[in-house]
Amino acid sequence: MSKPLGFILDQGFSPIDGSPYVAILTLKSSNRKTGNMAQVWILRSDLNPVEAMTTGQDRAICGDCPHRKKQDGSRSCYVNVGQAPLSVWRAFKAGKYETDLTVAQGKKYLSRVKIRWGAYGDPSIINPIIFNAANGAAAGHTAYTHQWREDWAQWAKGSMQASCDGMQDYLDASSHGWKTFSVVPTNIEYAGINKCPATVEGSKAQCLTCSLCDGGKTDIYVQAHGSGAKYVQSV
Repeated sequence: MSKPLGFILDQGFSPIDGSPYVAILTLKSSNRKTGNMAQVWILRSDLNPVEAMTTGQDRAICGDCPHRKKQDGSRSCYVNVGQAPLSVWRAFKAGKYETDLTVAQGKKYLSRVKIRWGAYGDPSIINPIIFNAANGAAAGHTAYTHQWREDWAQWAKGSMQASCDGMQDYLDASSHGWKTFSVVPTNIEYAGINKCPATVEGSKAQCLTCSLCDGGKTDIYVQAHGSGAKYVQSV
């Protein structure tokens, strides 16, 4: 049999606003920064990601992330939802993904790869049993959540980085036991915090080879990148 395009890991209703979501695992990536990791996409199951972003209904899978599209039209999220997220959603609607990841399939397809949770969307809304089972089959993972203040997201502490936007976020998350991942303007450097190795000039590191962002190792920051970087302001 040929290698599956991907798997539907989880479907349910968002703890953020009760809207339906789907979590889809794809098995390869051409992303230069991350390397060839398995990717998990968290999407509205009922709306394509472009419509969800445009209408603000992406809140179901992104919460109140400050990088979402604002009323003035600005958006600092580095993910272009009209590209990979839309392609994944269309493939999901076309029935191109396996409907379940069995234990045997997990061992077969994940034992030598690492998982990037949240290539788009916030993985803290996923069933933690599914999250932990997939990680147990994989060679490692990276994961981030902007929902670290929410009671229902506390299960992710130790397994996901708290996504932070400014020094106050970093201090708050750290004081509550989270390892952090901070996005800062392009002209800002954080002393005493590790800069993402994959973004250091001349570095050959990738998320695939680094894996510091597994929620349990250390604090990391990255300078804003992508088309929305100009909208990231110092906080």
